[in-house]
Amino acid sequence: MASEAPLAGPFDSAHCVHCGLCVPSCPTFVVTGLESESPRGRVWLLERLAAGDIPADPDAVRYIDDCLDCRACEEVCPAHVPVGHYVERFRAAHPEWLSRGERDTARWVDRFLGSEAGLRAFGAAARFSRTPAGGWMVRQATRLVPGLPTGALDLAQGLPDEQAGGLSRDRIRTRPAGTGDGPVVMQFLGCVMDSVFAATNVRTHDVLRAAGFRVVAPAAQRCCGALSVHTGDPAPARAWAKANIEAFEASEAEAVAVNAAGCGAALKEYPDLLREEGPAWVARAERFARAVRDVSELLEAGSFPVLPPRAETVTMHDACHLAHAQGIRQPPRALLERAGYRLVEMPDADRCCGSAGVYNLTHPEMARALQALKVADIPETADVVATGNPGCQLQIQAGLRRAGRSVPVRHTVDLLWQALADAGRLPEDVREEAGRRGT
Repeated sequence: MASEAPLAGPFDSAHCVHCGLCVPSCPTFVVTGLESESPRGRVWLLERLAAGDIPADPDAVRYIDDCLDCRACEEVCPAHVPVGHYVERFRAAHPEWLSRGERDTARWVDRFLGSEAGLRAFGAAARFSRTPAGGWMVRQATRLVPGLPTGALDLAQGLPDEQAGGLSRDRIRTRPAGTGDGPVVMQFLGCVMDSVFAATNVRTHDVLRAAGFRVVAPAAQRCCGALSVHTGDPAPARAWAKANIEAFEASEAEAVAVNAAGCGAALKEYPDLLREEGPAWVARAERFARAVRDVSELLEAGSFPVLPPRAETVTMHDACHLAHAQGIRQPPRALLERAGYRLVEMPDADRCCGSAGVYNLTHPEMARALQALKVADIPETADVVATGNPGCQLQIQAGLRRAGRSVPVRHTVDLLWQALADAGRLPEDVREEAGRRGT
């Protein structure tokens, strides 16, 4: 039912001049061609809703909530209008207008990602879903279990074939931090990376050490909170942010190494997330945010070696929160070339693939349309797709499998690790472990 009351929450769009430069950059506009599905249309709707000029009915709210929060519009906006942040604040201020799928997904996020026990259960469920029996159960569960997102079945098809048992922290804590006088970095383990992509996290630790860093991974760190913020539930994210800041301060590291684009963007925005916690927390959050670096930035600036040429041709998908939110595009490409890979560019490499946090769970139809566009853009000459975000990896891999294409999607760090391994340049303890395993 429509509400006649103006929408609450912080919103000031006075600096938006409605020029329209943002419109063609918006993935939902690309799919639909509707002005209301563009950033300019969403800002106009938010203005009218905030002023009480139009009723807050499901039609108006749906167009706002369809936003992927990919930040592509923010990157091209000459007035720097933070449309993605406005949508996040709208969701937090008006949970009554969230879809049931978003409310249910928020509960699942808190349940699985909010504790180490939840992460272990999440990782175990992901591994089981890749078995024939597990795949059948996922199909039944999405049909029968109330609150389980229907998009979970699509997402499960993108899970990696290689999934190590347990969490990445279980293996990383047994590895040496590194030797020498290189910079000390805190490896941010994340949640999906720590569980579903545990092997990539371990390889990140190996590659950082191979590049001369000393790496620590404090056990006290928590989920970055990005998925909670995206689903309109910032309260747990604030608690986790404080824990992560405290873990960093106790580690005495010089930088925070992050291998998930969404996490990196969220960590850099902790000052805004903790704005209501007082100036002391904001100051600590600002120090923390200044230390956050994507792993590709650290490796490019560090001592990653030039390796022999390789046969594989790689195409790069630019994760939204790496390219648009953090402005990082060239470091991953430079590293892959340094590792010996041949690169072929993908058209619209920085257009959202439809993952967008949990968007592919809460908005499966739009997510699938964007997924199809992304798969169609992947060059036929590419042997592998590289990306720096786990959600993108799952989404694109699922789309390729659905399209009958056998192209693997790999994290950039996995490709760097393989090149180092083939060149005999990994740390000695890693080489010994590989020898014991026969790999």
